[in-house]
Parts: sequence; C-alpha cells; structure tokens
Amino acid sequence: MRVADAVVKLLIANDVEIVFGVPGDTSMDFHNAFEKHQNEIQYLSCRDERHAAYMADTYARVSGKPGVLDVPSGGGLLYALPGLSEATASSIPIVCFSSDISTESEGTGALTELKQEEVSNAVTKWNVTLRKASKTPQVIKKAFRIAASGRPGAVHISIPEDIHEQEFDFKESDFKKSNYLRHINAPKSEDLKEVAEKIKASERPVILAGGGAHLSQAYKVLTDFANKYGIPVATSINGKGCIAETNKHAVGVIGVNGGTDQSNDVVREADTVIVLGSKLNNVTTVAKTLLRDDPTIIQVDMSEEILELNVHTDLAFMCDIQQFLVGLDEELQESGYSQTSVSWQEFYQDKVKEKQEQAQIEADEDSALVNPAKIINCLDKMTDENHLFVVDAGTQNPYMAAHYKVKKASRQTVFDRGHGNLGYALSASIGAYYGNSKASKVFSMFGDGSFAMSVGELETARRKNLPIVFMLFQNNAYGWIKKLHQLYHNEEYIAVDFSEIDGAKIAEGFGLKSKKILNNSDVQPALDWAMEQDGPVFLDFIITPITELVPPVTNWRADSKKDPKDRRALTY
Repeated sequence: MRVADAVVKLLIANDVEIVFGVPGDTSMDFHNAFEKHQNEIQYLSCRDERHAAYMADTYARVSGKPGVLDVPSGGGLLYALPGLSEATASSIPIVCFSSDISTESEGTGALTELKQEEVSNAVTKWNVTLRKASKTPQVIKKAFRIAASGRPGAVHISIPEDIHEQEFDFKESDFKKSNYLRHINAPKSEDLKEVAEKIKASERPVILAGGGAHLSQAYKVLTDFANKYGIPVATSINGKGCIAETNKHAVGVIGVNGGTDQSNDVVREADTVIVLGSKLNNVTTVAKTLLRDDPTIIQVDMSEEILELNVHTDLAFMCDIQQFLVGLDEELQESGYSQTSVSWQEFYQDKVKEKQEQAQIEADEDSALVNPAKIINCLDKMTDENHLFVVDAGTQNPYMAAHYKVKKASRQTVFDRGHGNLGYALSASIGAYYGNSKASKVFSMFGDGSFAMSVGELETARRKNLPIVFMLFQNNAYGWIKKLHQLYHNEEYIAVDFSEIDGAKIAEGFGLKSKKILNNSDVQPALDWAMEQDGPVFLDFIITPITELVPPVTNWRADSKKDPKDRRALTY
C-alpha cells in the first residue's frame, strides 16, 4: 500500500469526516488516495490555503474534534501559517498536512522548495517531516494525540512527494484508531477543601470562564454549579457561551472588547475570582483594573504555561475544569455551604438588567446610516440555539460580544481572538457549518477590510449551497485602526480609508442572492428575508462611520469622555 493511501485510511480510522484543503503539484498521490475513499471522507476544495486553515480551525471549535488541513508545498504552507498560528494561540486542535518536493530534489533550488519544518515551528505545538513509510501510523497517531491533548493547538506533518508514492506492507493493526483523547487530570481532594473554605469565607465570589471552559465542554457542570450556589458567571470574549446568557446567573462578557460598565462592575466588586481557562491578559482584565481591589484569585487551567502567566494567584490548579467543578461541588456539599447572599445575587442581577436596558437604548438610537447595535438587537430577538455566529475583528465584534445573548451553553459564537486576524469570519463560517451541520443558519459577520481579504470563499459556499448569511458591516475603512487614530492620535488619519465598493453586487457575481441595506428601517426586513432563503445569501449593511460612534470597547468609551491629552491607549 502507498503511504498516501495509508494516511487517508488512518484519517478515516480516526473519525475524520472532512479535510479542508487546496490542491498542488506535489499533492497528486495524496489526492488520488482521497479520490479512492471519497465515499468515506470528504475533501473540501477551498480557494486559498489561509482560509482552508480558518475553516479547519472553526470546524474544530464547533465540533470539538481536531480540524484537518491539507496544503501543497512551499507557498501553500506559507499561506496557511496565519490559520495555524490562530489555532495554536487559541488552543484549537488542527492537524495540518503539507506535501513537499521529492527528497531527491532537496537542496537543488527546486520550485516550491522551503524548509517547511523550520517555517511552521513558531506557530505549531509539534511538527515533523515523514521520511520513512514504516513510521506513517506512528506519526499520524502522535499528531492527533499532541494536537488534542494538554493545551491543544496545531501540529504539522510534511510529507515529501516521493514518500507519498512509497509502497509498504502495512498491517491491519496499523489502522486502529489513535487514543488521542486528552488525559483528564483531576484535582486532589485536600486542595479542593482549601478552595471550598475560601468560597465559604467569601461574600462576593464570581466565576470568570474563558475559552478553556469550552475546551473542557464544561457546559452542564458549570451551569449546574452556578444555579446551585448562586455564583455569577462572567466570561472572556473567548468564553462567551460557556453558560447560556439567558441564565439569571450569567453576567456576560467582561473586559475591553465587549465588556460593559455593568458586567465589568461585577468582577470589580468580587472578593474572590475563580478563573476557569483564561489567560487573564490585559484585554480580559482591562489592564488588571478589574482586579484592582486584590481579590482572592483561584485559577484552573490545563496548561502550566497559562497558570500565573499574567496575574498572581492564591491557588492554581493544572487540571480539567469539569473535574475541578465536580470535585468542588462535592466539597461544598460536605461543608454545608448553600448559596451566596441574597444581596450579592441582587447586585449582579441588577447589573445585568442595567446592561440589557442600555443595549436596547443603543439599538434604538436613530442614525442616517445603519446603526450596528440595531443589527445585533434584531438578531438577538429572532435567533435561537440552532444558529451559529462567526465574528471577525472589527466594529461588529464588540457589539456581538456585549449585546447578543447566547441561548444555550455551547460554542454558538466564534471569535478569532488569538490574533484577531482580519479575513477570518467569511471562510471560518464554512468550517462552522461542517462542524455542526444541524445548525439552521450560520451568520458570518465581517467588515469591509476583512471582506476584501476573503471574498473568494463566497464561491465555496455557493458551490456547496451552504445555509450561511454573510453580513458585511461596511464603513469604507479599517474601522478599528481609524478609531485608534481618532482617540489617541489627534484624529490624524493615515492608511485607514479606502473607496466605497458595492459588496452586494460582488456577491451576486459569485452567484449569491444579496441585498444592500442603507437605513435602520430596512434592517429587520432584510434579516427576515435572509432567514427565508435556501443556500448562502449576502447582506451589505452600510453602517455609521466609526468616527461617529463608540462601540462597546471599555477603554474607548471611558477615554471618549476625557480630554485627548489624558487618554491612554491599552497595551495588549
């Protein structure tokens, strides 16, 4: 059997249903193997390697399984690096295959020659070149295990063209499924007793759940814990949806990007913060100001790299979040602990009510062009737990984080916050659909800067007739950067503006039905129309210029009220 065929059989054995990729000269044998097994595994041909990587990333986030990516040698791998970097930074498991030139051509300056291991080393957990056919099963199984275990991330396997062609007498036992499920670490009982004592001594405890709570799939355990003990749950933007935001104990997103005065106040007032799977970086903690009163901090994470990375903790546990909560629940029960005080519960629930009232006020504000807050408000009222949202960096990001309420504890919303790459959401929404094909609609939200970087994947969505609503928030600028110029650089603008395009007509050129929305009165009818359509559609919202509004970005809203000389931009 050829190595190429063995690799595909191993993917099938490991329950891989779809591979996102782009064909290339050095991939011919590998693709021939996929063709032989096309009834058992799907290969989605994408228009660009970077966007194939984003699809694999979001597939993994939504499905909970490793995403698989295939790219050709040289430039193909180079184009994929942003996606691999985002996955590793966000702790998302991806297995990336790149073909390579023949080993006989190494060092000859052959077309597409590149030191592929060296190039990918900085953005992956592990990478290797397969040089012996006999090592194929070992390498593939190891790749899945490393990608999904501990703190997940991207791994890369480079396979030279002549190795793909090699024949080897593989055994049937070589094609058994890899035991790649991450090892679950549980905390010790005596340590949990100490945590229980700190919670009992606390008057105002809060849980801060990050992306790690999604990785642990701690949804039910976290929800039950909050309900049982009356402890509020705030989330980072990556942790959004760890608890349904319709739950009375859910505070919503805190921090800079999508945090509000009300949600941030809950954390500021807390005397004990239980951190579940968050880096506690400056965006989440508003440059540590949310922890200004020196609360007791208990941090739980699967990675030794994250514990105490940014904030000193009183207790730190390297373990699984689900196991931590289950064990802590047992200790609290044994200790006779019941619930937090009525006054604390009333405080944070009043804050959430204030937050929701403010969101409605912002959505009702009139404007000459489309108010982005109104778009999110309409979506919040008309969608349910069967809808997915993939949100790019830009204006739509903080509005979605702050104003949309996730209806069921799940990865219903996806934000690329490892790097905040532009051009992510359009293509990543395709991966989200394949990660949960039961979703009735996927909403892909991006600005015009991102749109120009990813427009080609509209063809992929149209080819596969996917139920995606593409939503362009158009303000003819790199809006986020322009806002920084306005607030912190004396309104001196450079390299942030570009000429207006007709996004709706561009989408029509790719075969999508589309609408352009110019005013607030047309927002709801346009969304209603999109919900009724089969296949992909495109909505081009012409939104208020960024210089005329202040999205829910904590430091922007505070600094917009200050004299320019007193403003300080956030250091990430």
